[in-house]
Amino acid sequence: MIRREPALLHPRLTVVPVDDGPRPAVVDAPGRTVVRRAQLHAATAVVSERRRAVMRDRIAALRGELAAVEARLADADAAVAQRCRDRDSFRDAAAWAEALPDTVRAQQVVIADAEADLVAQLRESREAARALDRVLEQRASADAAIAEARRQLDAMSAQGAPADDQRQQAAAALAAQAASVEARLAEAEAAARTRSEQTKRIVTEAERSIEQMTREQRDRHQRLGELVDCLPGDVRPPHDEDPLHHTATIAAGLRALADTVDAEVPGLSAAADRVRADRDHRRDEVAGLEASLDRVEPEDAAAALAELVGDVEDGVVVLDDVVADEHGADAGLLRALEAAEPAAPLVLLTADLGVLGWAIDLPADAGTLAGPRTVELLTAVPSTELVSSQPTALPSRGENP
Repeated sequence: MIRREPALLHPRLTVVPVDDGPRPAVVDAPGRTVVRRAQLHAATAVVSERRRAVMRDRIAALRGELAAVEARLADADAAVAQRCRDRDSFRDAAAWAEALPDTVRAQQVVIADAEADLVAQLRESREAARALDRVLEQRASADAAIAEARRQLDAMSAQGAPADDQRQQAAAALAAQAASVEARLAEAEAAARTRSEQTKRIVTEAERSIEQMTREQRDRHQRLGELVDCLPGDVRPPHDEDPLHHTATIAAGLRALADTVDAEVPGLSAAADRVRADRDHRRDEVAGLEASLDRVEPEDAAAALAELVGDVEDGVVVLDDVVADEHGADAGLLRALEAAEPAAPLVLLTADLGVLGWAIDLPADAGTLAGPRTVELLTAVPSTELVSSQPTALPSRGENP
């Protein structure tokens, strides 16, 4: 009978209802290959692991591509930021050039006032130096007179002249006068030195301030010349004229450059956004693959079933209760069964009402639902003699077995 089973079944798929409980086992036999749920699960695990290996390689490749895209995005964003800075720099430079004549004139006034103050400070410094010289000359003269008086007193004492009250009084008066003169002259010298040093510091600071302002004026002229070099040749002022007299023209040229750069920004931003969208797409793709690494996909069971039955060319393949959920993980397996083009007929044994309902709706060329008595042919002991003497036909779709 076993060798005649293919002729009794649908050429592609026959679904047979079975009891949801103990029933006779369907065993392997010549011309009959039995695939059970545990066997399909094991094969599905192998297929899933192969798919994961492929996915890991794909993830690694995508990560490499993602790194390259992120580098491109960084360059694109940097280009946008740089052009925005260029635009803003041109605009700031134009505003600076427009205000430059007033700035230069205002600082020229400040420099002129500082130079006038410097002349006065120099005059005062020279006067302080002369005053110090006079005090030093007076102190030197006083020191010489005092030293001479003391020498005379010492000479009189050395000659052995008797001391009298008048000479003692004169010596005391001389010492007091000398001390007083020295004190006054010391104070006058200290004051003169302080004034001289102060006027020198003021003069030095004034000179530095004037030098700094002069340097700033030179820097402004130099920067203005550099801005002129940025302009197209047809909008530059005459090279033999002071660019300070053409600041309005220079500012207008700089604003035109800013507008030109500003017109480039939307295109650069759009290019950066396209790269960013590509980056986000690749990130999502990597995340989706990583999220599915540990899942068993419905297609894995279909691929596993194809491998299990792919080499069977004779007899029938009995799928013993391998599908138990028409909407869950087995949905892919049902789709695979409906689209299968097997070399040997497939027989699906199931007790699931949803799967049976699915079988009822199968197109005629995809499969059929047989009666429950069909399982007796599959659980019976194979007999070659029965095949030749008592051929048995399965009831057609819609008949009651």
